[in-house]
Amino acid sequence: MEPLLDGVIVASQNSGAECVQVYDAGTGTLLKSYRGTPCAYSTLCTLGNREYLLSAQRDKPLLQAWIMNQYESLQLRLVVPGKVSCMDINCIGPKYCVIGIDEKVYLYKLTTGRLLGVACRHYQPVTCLKFTPCGNYFASGGEDGFVYLWAMSSFVDALHKHDSLKIQPHFTLGQHSDKVTGLTITSSGTKGFLVSSSLDHTARVFDLVTGETLYDLVTDRSVTSIACNTLGSQIFLGHDNGTAGVVNLLPHPPIGDVEVFKLGTKCHEDAIRCIAVTTSGNQVITGGDDGEVKVWSLTNVAQGTTSSTAKHPHFALQRLLHTGRGPVTNLMSYKIDRETLGASELNVQEVLAPFVQDQTSPFFAAVVVPIRGRGQVLSHEEDLFYQAADIRSGVNTTEGQEECLSDVKSMATKLKSVNSELYRFAVKSILGD
Repeated sequence: MEPLLDGVIVASQNSGAECVQVYDAGTGTLLKSYRGTPCAYSTLCTLGNREYLLSAQRDKPLLQAWIMNQYESLQLRLVVPGKVSCMDINCIGPKYCVIGIDEKVYLYKLTTGRLLGVACRHYQPVTCLKFTPCGNYFASGGEDGFVYLWAMSSFVDALHKHDSLKIQPHFTLGQHSDKVTGLTITSSGTKGFLVSSSLDHTARVFDLVTGETLYDLVTDRSVTSIACNTLGSQIFLGHDNGTAGVVNLLPHPPIGDVEVFKLGTKCHEDAIRCIAVTTSGNQVITGGDDGEVKVWSLTNVAQGTTSSTAKHPHFALQRLLHTGRGPVTNLMSYKIDRETLGASELNVQEVLAPFVQDQTSPFFAAVVVPIRGRGQVLSHEEDLFYQAADIRSGVNTTEGQEECLSDVKSMATKLKSVNSELYRFAVKSILGD
């Protein structure tokens, strides 16, 4: 039995007490369920090395979190300013959570719970948020049709200025003529691109480096969900009539409009709200308003005359994973460790803190140290607020450098002694004798 498998995490509108389910895409087996309140649409995320699940509650301004091996949610108060419409968490470096509430975008640091900034550029509710694989940028889309790319550095820069102006986006990528329904980003570094889908019958492909529009995929139906494989060679579109289609970007078509009519396969009786691709790219998972989640394999079907025959990807049904719990609101697919789900105790590497609605400078904020936690302390080099300094800058001679290094080592020894005494005092004060 392979420890790693293609897991599918599903949340539905009428899920009952068990609001999240985890399935094996290969066999259709239900692996795990999580107890909680129904999840808001497009808010289910993973944190750390697949150690936590986080989502927003559908009817309350609260987030809920689970450790992957535990049935019950954590008793952690994650309060936000309003009902959440979308959410995402970066997967590399210090963990940040970006939340859409009405027309505003809120950025929190999960390890401290601090609110780092609020961006207000959309003039209608935000519907989609997506971090880039590097974690330095995230994209937002809203009911106003606008798609923006935001830089994390702009939030941090505004936090350190007393009279800072409003946070501005890194790029204004474009505007659809109707609501933005989905965002997806390839994991190809500087060669990657962002794809947005909309009810205006289009999906647009943007270059993340230049911010320019590369392709405008034109369909005959409203696009309600979107996904792409890891290489970015294929884009998967879900439509409001339950059909799904595939667009090949290799070889690259000419820049401009690309018509993708009559390439769909009937997958659901109602609109496809969620679509995901497995790591291998050979399987596609769809979730619709009909309450069903299905696994499809990709096959090439010849189309055209004998003299000019072209092969186009086609969906072939493998199995039905999930049904009977109402419209699907969240759907994720990634490699999951079977032993992690069944472990009696999980040594998590990340620490979650209650949210604090405070935007004062972090240098004047109280520091929370988990004494009994199992969290791993991040080095200061990994913290976004750390400002490195070269201790040997301005020292040109070898003797001067050695003297400077000797002073630094002496100071480090004194600091270790003082920190040791502070730690013993803190432990004695908190835990007692």
